[in-house]
Amino acid sequence: MRADPINEAFRAAQWASLSSAGKALHQLGLREATEDPELAAIVRSRQDLLSAVAIREAELSTVRDANTAVRLRGEIDSLNGEIAAIDTKLAAEFPRYAELANPAPVDIATVQAQLREDEALLFFLSTDSATFVWALDHDDSLWFESPLSRDWLGDVVANLRADLDPHARTRGAVTLVEGMDRPRIAPFDRMNAWFLYTQLIEPAEAILGGKSHVFAVTDGPLSGLPLSVLVSQRPRGADTDPAAMRETAWLVRRFATTTLPTVASLSTIRADRGGAAARRNPFAGIGAPVLGVEIAVEEAVPPPGSDFFRGMLSDVSAVRNLPSLPQTGPELRRLATALGAGEESLHLAEAATEANVKALDLSSTSVIAFATHGLLSGELSGLAEPALVLTPPDAASPDDDGLLTASEIAELRLSTDWVILSACNTAGTDGRPDAEGLSGLARAFLYAGARSILVSHWPVRDDAAARLTTGTLSRIGEDATIGRSQALRQAMLSLMEDENDQSLAHPSAWAPFMVVGEGGRS
Repeated sequence: MRADPINEAFRAAQWASLSSAGKALHQLGLREATEDPELAAIVRSRQDLLSAVAIREAELSTVRDANTAVRLRGEIDSLNGEIAAIDTKLAAEFPRYAELANPAPVDIATVQAQLREDEALLFFLSTDSATFVWALDHDDSLWFESPLSRDWLGDVVANLRADLDPHARTRGAVTLVEGMDRPRIAPFDRMNAWFLYTQLIEPAEAILGGKSHVFAVTDGPLSGLPLSVLVSQRPRGADTDPAAMRETAWLVRRFATTTLPTVASLSTIRADRGGAAARRNPFAGIGAPVLGVEIAVEEAVPPPGSDFFRGMLSDVSAVRNLPSLPQTGPELRRLATALGAGEESLHLAEAATEANVKALDLSSTSVIAFATHGLLSGELSGLAEPALVLTPPDAASPDDDGLLTASEIAELRLSTDWVILSACNTAGTDGRPDAEGLSGLARAFLYAGARSILVSHWPVRDDAAARLTTGTLSRIGEDATIGRSQALRQAMLSLMEDENDQSLAHPSAWAPFMVVGEGGRS
């Protein structure tokens, strides 16, 4: 029987798009697949050993000292020996591990079986010559080739990101300026957003028509842009007119979107988890760190080249001088109220320290929210990995220097339905639209055990972030069947349509967040 060429191309494309985030989510599936807690701990130990091997191999590639090289090779051999011993034990006690640890791409029928009637999945793969798109729903599928190469798509996305990021050339994108005849806001290139829709989405309308929820698996440049800001009809009016912006046919008006790190991860996040959720604490809120003076958000981060780190630890005085975020405390309290949690669920101000977070037992918490600054690796001189800012100590120590880094997050033990990162740049990588689509922060939380995360594509307005996160959880509290992505969509629309603040019509205010992982109905 001749193979289905569309299905074969679909499977082959998945090999080409595997990401670290997808592998992290898959590792979560491995831990959840082990019903025996002791066996789950063994699987996690194997992951930690693999990470240790990777660190030493990276160090070995740069050392010049022969004695150091010999030591590192010995440590690598020893770690690999431990991994081999674990593999022997797993083969005997968990025979499905080999299959799960080396996931094969899934076929179209497998994905369709996971999709509900009102859902679809879009899978994008950009190459040097074109971008390929697959669209699937419960009953049908199609694929097409767009002429947009990776570089061409990268240029378009970069221009749109420049309009969205308050730290880029349109620093005043969310600042209302009085025009000659009516209020005006900074421009957003809706024609470019419409152009991307015509090239990447419109040919799939036969699948997307009537759907309320779309999963998106993106790669390359498209990973740096939320699909919600694409425009499905030729825009009218001026790109600086708040009324015209509100009337635009944004894709967020059509359906909710959820980002998946891989196509296969749809099965992982929808695996039956039994009644674990009933045994969980409802909420933990961490944030509102004690920091410096209140200044504009776009001035929050010292410029590149500043002496931010001294040695291996952060300069706590530099951390302390970051601006305070006055809305984060009230935001976390509103989140707690929306989830029926008390004051004991909050870890704010002096209690929002790195040492306290590491000491918390978060393994039985359903929703965890961080409301603070998020920093990207490379954003500051000496910042080697992404981090969340917490209240700094008087003096830095290995256990607490005021920054909860991605590697430290990965060491947390979570079994969490949702991690909300109400911070800046938690979806981005190093700020380049052609970089991998999820930052080290997102990957770290997936690795630690989060089922889904709420992350941001660019620096978020303090007031807008609070309204988006609390609005999302309030809607879920009112209707538990609504789903995370649909609740976020409704909060975004509510913010966009608020005429009391014309600047909220700009997508930089209402579109920074996205849901990664499970975003549909429970």
